[in-house]
Amino acid sequence: MTTLSKDRPLERAASRASEEAWSKAVRIVRELDRVLDGDLPMREAVSRAAVELRLSTRQVYNHLARYREDRRVSSLLPRTNGARRARISASVEAIISDTLRKMWLQPEQPDLAPIVDEIRARCDSEGYKPPSYVTVAKRIPRVFTPEEIARRRLSGGKHLHRLKPRPGYIRAAHALEVVQIDHTPADIQFVEVIDDHGIFVGRPYLTIAADVATSAIIGFCLTLERPSRLSVALCLAHAMCRKDDWLAERGIAHPWEMCGRPKQIVVDSANEFQSSTFTKGCADFGITVRTRNKGTVHRGGVVERLLGKVNTVLRSLPGKTGRSIADRGDYSSDKRASLTFAALERCIALAIIDHNQTQNARKLTVPRLEWERRLPPTDRPIDDPDQVLLNFLPRTTRRISPQGVSLFAIDYFEQWLGPLVARRDRLPPLDLCYDPRDISRIYIADPDTRVWRRVRRRDGVTMSVTLWHHEADRARQRQNQQRPVQDKTLLRREIAATVAGAKSAKAQLREMTRARHAAGATKPYQAAGAVSEATNHGPAPDRPRRVFPIETW
Repeated sequence: MTTLSKDRPLERAASRASEEAWSKAVRIVRELDRVLDGDLPMREAVSRAAVELRLSTRQVYNHLARYREDRRVSSLLPRTNGARRARISASVEAIISDTLRKMWLQPEQPDLAPIVDEIRARCDSEGYKPPSYVTVAKRIPRVFTPEEIARRRLSGGKHLHRLKPRPGYIRAAHALEVVQIDHTPADIQFVEVIDDHGIFVGRPYLTIAADVATSAIIGFCLTLERPSRLSVALCLAHAMCRKDDWLAERGIAHPWEMCGRPKQIVVDSANEFQSSTFTKGCADFGITVRTRNKGTVHRGGVVERLLGKVNTVLRSLPGKTGRSIADRGDYSSDKRASLTFAALERCIALAIIDHNQTQNARKLTVPRLEWERRLPPTDRPIDDPDQVLLNFLPRTTRRISPQGVSLFAIDYFEQWLGPLVARRDRLPPLDLCYDPRDISRIYIADPDTRVWRRVRRRDGVTMSVTLWHHEADRARQRQNQQRPVQDKTLLRREIAATVAGAKSAKAQLREMTRARHAAGATKPYQAAGAVSEATNHGPAPDRPRRVFPIETW
């Protein structure tokens, strides 16, 4: 009975031990058996075991003392019964805790070594035995909770979220019940060709709409601008409407059936999702907008994962940027970029269609088949793409002129706008909206009927031109036709010199006119001189002139 009671705690310790601790104990026992059963002297055998186990000789001797009696692996497992006696006093513990809270738990994340020096100095000044570096380091998880460390020293945020469970994943049983929308920079650069000149544009942004129930991507939008309400609206409009015509325009013969009005869309708390145009457009189609807070990133797990999957495909194309600078290495994205914006958009569409038809390796489901199975058999309205876009497109106001309506330095005009020109002084600014993907036309609300009507360009250009293409073209023309500053300065200096010379000639002409008028005028002293000559003829010529004494000098 004594033996059984003696072995029972060891058995319980073995059952509670982790696999890591057990593997470590087995490795130590293997070396201890060599020490006890080998032919080498004890000192030499312990030194060899210490080298093999990467321990000190003192630690090996301590293991030998615990293992020699029973020679069982469980005897080397960590003791978790709390019977170990504390080696430092409560006063030293208080000094360690107080110093760590004042000096170590800071957002600046200072090193532990100078803090240990401070603790040892305080203990020495109060007459206590200073603790070692390892002792202080072991006190950190005892003094602070993981949440407190993450909140104070690791600046909270994602470090704090890693310590918490993540319940509340958004689920959906049917297709179009919940749709998630999010965006990310595309991991690729592209080149836009304008007038036979290769113009490097930059890195686009990708916005996708993902169905939660089927993991299918039902729409996307590629833009050059940072994520905004415009990119979100265009993505949602692309997801709601049929894509047959859109695919035909890009030469894609593969089907993409996923479309329809979602019951609920889940977005993050970014500003682009808070615009009145977006919320009113969703409400008009009966779509509920659900916002996930910053601390619930996991609720957008479906769309986040699919964004990463699309970017993985883009990282295999020329001009890739990689996931980071370290991932890109010496690869020159700018020099290797060869895809135009239209070609890149086509590649993304093909990658999305491929995803919708590919089996998921984990769930063993195909998004296209899941869409057919989970789509409710009810009659769904078929939305007109133009009408959907009109609810989400960016809007502005412009006054009408005899040339029509000017937007983006382009004049737009239709015959029905002619009668409005005569009323332009009494009309308020006209409401209009535009599609940045095609600015060859805009939409103007008729002030009499409030119906949106299409208006084409006044110059007759019907070719589709994106807003970003148009602005890049104007920037290139502005740069190419800009005169050197030296030429502007030279001509302006000549103008200034001409003006200065004209002022001098005018002043000279004024003086010449004054002199001519002064020469022809009668002088008062001339009249006085004539009278004097007539009345006083002077002394007789034969009369001797009187000589004054001063003239003899």
